[in-house]
Amino acid sequence: MKKHIKTLQLSHLEKMHHLQNEVLIFPIAQLLSKINVNKHFRNRFYTLLLYKEAGGTVIIDDQLYELRNDSLFFLNYNQVYYFNPTSAPEGFAVLFTKSFYNYIYTGNKLIKSDTAMAEMPQMIDLSASSVAEFWQNFYIIRKEYGSNRMFAKEMICMQLKILILRCIRASKITKEPGLPADHKKEVVTKFSELVNHFYKELKTTAPYAEKLNITPNYLNALIKQHLALSAGQFIKNRVILEAERLLLHTNLSVTEISYELGFTDNSHFGKYFKSVTKKSPKIYRIENKI
Repeated sequence: MKKHIKTLQLSHLEKMHHLQNEVLIFPIAQLLSKINVNKHFRNRFYTLLLYKEAGGTVIIDDQLYELRNDSLFFLNYNQVYYFNPTSAPEGFAVLFTKSFYNYIYTGNKLIKSDTAMAEMPQMIDLSASSVAEFWQNFYIIRKEYGSNRMFAKEMICMQLKILILRCIRASKITKEPGLPADHKKEVVTKFSELVNHFYKELKTTAPYAEKLNITPNYLNALIKQHLALSAGQFIKNRVILEAERLLLHTNLSVTEISYELGFTDNSHFGKYFKSVTKKSPKIYRIENKI
């Protein structure tokens, strides 16, 4: 039987709440009961999971994480994951869309979804001193979610922003405070968004430069300056990430994955993949199979 990655929308999980297409909140145990934990999923929304008690593992893309007490996990759009719990979890999940997170724009570009989520750690072990602060945010979000009071949507949105900032702070990721967003950084951000959207069809720098109305050389210089790699390598890394997801989380053949990623020649895909991973797709799958 073919094993595929199931794509989830918020509407697949809840039909009755008035914010069902924007934000959902569940006990983690209830969320896991709504999905088949034996399947691999890809979300079209952000996910925060705050565990009070946990056991087992979760695989996110190609990384294995232990589910531990007092931990927090973040799933970005399109990441592929697979839960293997060994005990009943206690905690809460907040699922929300990019548009909901950006519903209130503060004017600070460091807090916008594309900037803030790029800084988000995949997993945080919460310190004893910070656990109460995280749960305070979750409790407020849950209380507002369960009410029809004035400004409930706005309150949830603001608390989410506070929660994301707490996550970034707790992960000890440092960034120059108040650094003004300039045009160059906006171009880099837009390039990243375009690659995420077109990586299957466009695998060279020139088409992206054309979409951004700049020259390929200038685009390459910007990417090297801000990301410390070439634009071409950035594109290739995104293609390889998706290839690894499909190799690990589905049983599609290498040929099928090749076509899925926009390659017309299976041997070209094999060389492309090996140029980054130093392994053929087949060997990579054998050595890393979940």
